[in-house]
Amino acid sequence: MKPSLKICAASLLLFNTSLFAANPIPGIYLGIFIGGSYAPSTDITFLAPTNLTSSCLPPTSTSSGCGTTTTGELTYSGFGAIGGQIGYRIDQFRIEVEPMVNYNPYQKITVGTTRYNSPKSSTGLRLKGSTTTGAIMLNGYYDFYTPGSSSDFAPYLGAGIGYARVNNSMRFYYNNETLQYTKIVENNSSPAAQGIIGAAYFLDDYTWFGLDYRYLTTKTIDILNSRVQIHSINLSFNGSICL
Repeated sequence: MKPSLKICAASLLLFNTSLFAANPIPGIYLGIFIGGSYAPSTDITFLAPTNLTSSCLPPTSTSSGCGTTTTGELTYSGFGAIGGQIGYRIDQFRIEVEPMVNYNPYQKITVGTTRYNSPKSSTGLRLKGSTTTGAIMLNGYYDFYTPGSSSDFAPYLGAGIGYARVNNSMRFYYNNETLQYTKIVENNSSPAAQGIIGAAYFLDDYTWFGLDYRYLTTKTIDILNSRVQIHSINLSFNGSICL
């Protein structure tokens, strides 16, 4: 029998013959997570539709003289993130690879006293846009528990570095028809870093839930004139694999 299988078998026997004590087995684990996220307001540079005469409206709209390049304050709506992880545990230390995707839709853009809103449907002028961030992160964790402890809970701290792909897309509609000259689709690649603080609840020595706060940031993104910043609360589930 492989040594790792012996460890799994011994751990299972111990769990079945005694009161549960937190003693997560070492080795590979897999997990998934889902969460809600918030992105703080930032500046955005875009083509504002300042001329809404017939020559600038669908179906005959052109870009000539219809809009003005300007910078405004972008406010996001909250949304969420989804991802997974594959990691390796050694006692209280864990290292893992985490792919994730986060989505935050635009709520409004404010330029001076002018505000462009993003309702789902409306007559007149409206905005639609979003920032989607996909990332692959390498995370390290430390779990604060004492092996054999009777507590099922363990706080943890983590940090990660990685690579992000950021997509910003936006457009304006007038009476629910697209103003084609206002469309923007921009993709940026960037290094990324994140900090993590949370707590785990062990169901047994093989599986656990996690609830944590994560802050992820990138370098400056051109269209936003700032870094992407994502604050998220995430619920995860992880399970060890006996190989």
